Amino acid sequence: MLKVGVIGLGEVSQLMHLPLLHDLQDRYKITAVSDVSKSLVAFIQDKYNVPEGFLDFRELIEKSDTDAIWVLSPDQYHGEAIALALKRGKHVFVEKPAALASKELETIIALQKEYPAQVVMVGFMRRFTNSFLKAKEIMTNQPKATRYLRFRDIICEGSFYIRQTRPTFRSDDIPQEVLEEGGKRRRAHLEEALGKDASDHARKIYQMFTGLGSHSFSAVRELFGLPKRVLSVAAKGENVVVLLDYGDFLGTYELVNDQDVVQFDAAIEIFQGDRKIHIKNETPYIRHQPATLLVTESEQHETKTTHYGPDYTDPFQTELKYFFQCVKDKTQPKTTLEDSLQDLRLFEEIIHKLEEGVRNG
Repeated sequence: MLKVGVIGLGEVSQLMHLPLLHDLQDRYKITAVSDVSKSLVAFIQDKYNVPEGFLDFRELIEKSDTDAIWVLSPDQYHGEAIALALKRGKHVFVEKPAALASKELETIIALQKEYPAQVVMVGFMRRFTNSFLKAKEIMTNQPKATRYLRFRDIICEGSFYIRQTRPTFRSDDIPQEVLEEGGKRRRAHLEEALGKDASDHARKIYQMFTGLGSHSFSAVRELFGLPKRVLSVAAKGENVVVLLDYGDFLGTYELVNDQDVVQFDAAIEIFQGDRKIHIKNETPYIRHQPATLLVTESEQHETKTTHYGPDYTDPFQTELKYFFQCVKDKTQPKTTLEDSLQDLRLFEEIIHKLEEGVRNG
């Protein structure tokens, strides 16, 4: 059993990781938690019977009796928490993005090489859905040339679902100086990633990619690798379209983050001539939502669609079981820091392409 310290007790922590760690009591025991809100720390300690609570994540890493650290804090603190945990001999699970800037992540990757016995895993839960894994299996065992790729995140924000299902504890006691320091740190990391001259709009779009978009890009990258080129990027408000060149085929990505229609259209569609593979994901804010894989095939003008699923396995739980097995087997996961670095570099390239298009009219 791994003794776990959880850093960051916000929405994702309360809805996904804390209840799942608690469910997996044969593998994990939550022994310490940390957040900048004193009331939130007290609430979580009481709810999950956690013996140690800290207001500073550095103290949790330095002083708590833990084997592994869950880094669920705001993105701008991820890198520091990972580095300190490595130096203190802890395994690390960090929610995406592992860092906000590729340069910072490169530094952390170099540090991890000094601690090869410690497992570090980045949370890309869509790569652990059974629908995604089945699609990959089909593409591996029955390969066909891809002619076109379309993937997207067209969503209604999570607050709609949370209000009706599992409300989270929201604190009002975070010190103003802590909020200001966090904002300054985030700004500095975004400037490192995009340059000091990047527009506020570009910074916002970049954070939409490192947040919501990273799940889709990471999954597509596992199937196809990185695109050869970013051909073009267009953005209006919080709506973005990216055209990608994968060498033998084109790909488009759509991100629509400001619509009020209640849907969660997070899909990957792979067009292969006489076969189409459609991986569909539901909102992660409600546990055990069905994941579905549709495979449509045509032969001599006859078309059939095979439905795989619906599958109700929780991908967050799957990846937590996978992390435990990696620690047990002393192996690194497929979602490493190096793996995550590829997305950050691509997102930086996408934003530079967007800014270039804006400058050129």
